[in-house]
Amino acid sequence: MTSKITEVQELTEVDRSGPDSITLRAHIDETFTIGPKVHGGTLQMVVAKAARTALTALTPDGDRLAEAAAAMIPVAISSDYLTAPDAADIDLVITVRKRGRTVTVLSVDAVQLGRTVVSSSVTMARPDSGRPHHSAPTVLDSLPVEPSPTGIPLDGSPIAEVNHLGSAIDLVLDSETFPVVRGETGEPLVRGWIRPKGVEPDEYFTVLVGDISPPVVMNLALFGWAPTVQLTTYVRRHPAPGWLRFAATSSEVGPGMFEEDHLVVDSTGTVVAQSRQLALIPSGR
Repeated sequence: MTSKITEVQELTEVDRSGPDSITLRAHIDETFTIGPKVHGGTLQMVVAKAARTALTALTPDGDRLAEAAAAMIPVAISSDYLTAPDAADIDLVITVRKRGRTVTVLSVDAVQLGRTVVSSSVTMARPDSGRPHHSAPTVLDSLPVEPSPTGIPLDGSPIAEVNHLGSAIDLVLDSETFPVVRGETGEPLVRGWIRPKGVEPDEYFTVLVGDISPPVVMNLALFGWAPTVQLTTYVRRHPAPGWLRFAATSSEVGPGMFEEDHLVVDSTGTVVAQSRQLALIPSGR
């Protein structure tokens, strides 16, 4: 089965400008849009994949750091959203800033029509494995591993009129934490289940999930586009097969901005990704 998630991560080399710089090109189609603009988590996923691809391409065989580099994945992606990109070709201009056995850092500028639309720093390292030293209780502990029968699927719902990712993902929102569907308000907390269609989730997909929730301020009756100013995602582990669960929360919703945190766990309940973004209150409030 062809996977839209796999297709959007396909990259072609456009140019090299030395041993530490490369330009790759991706195509993001209208599947991966929220309203008319590219979904921020999708673009950050592509940025993460581009960083991994670039590190491979820019690490010669026999290099003293080649073995260490081969084991690295993007573990932290910090992105400034300068303007909202369109669904079209996007060039990823990548430069290695620091090479190391433990940590390597790259910069990735997403460029469209000659303009940088998103500027990112990507930290590469080995992902965690094995048992954690400590795990605290989370708001996801009470959420079943697979979607509840009372969940709200993206496919066929009014949400799909704005969120167009339905042909790439299975997404189900927890109705208990999305009271807006009942015409009610509640805490800025949204939980749900997600998986890619056609493939099992991987570390790159968890980056997309770090920005998958409807804006949590919808539960406060604040509706409309909530533009992302800055988004940082941490990838902790390779996810196990099956559904991922996510929770999006906010502790401070200001008059002009709010923060939104995502926690992502896999089918075993293990934390696989975390994110925090600063976003603007919808102008239609």
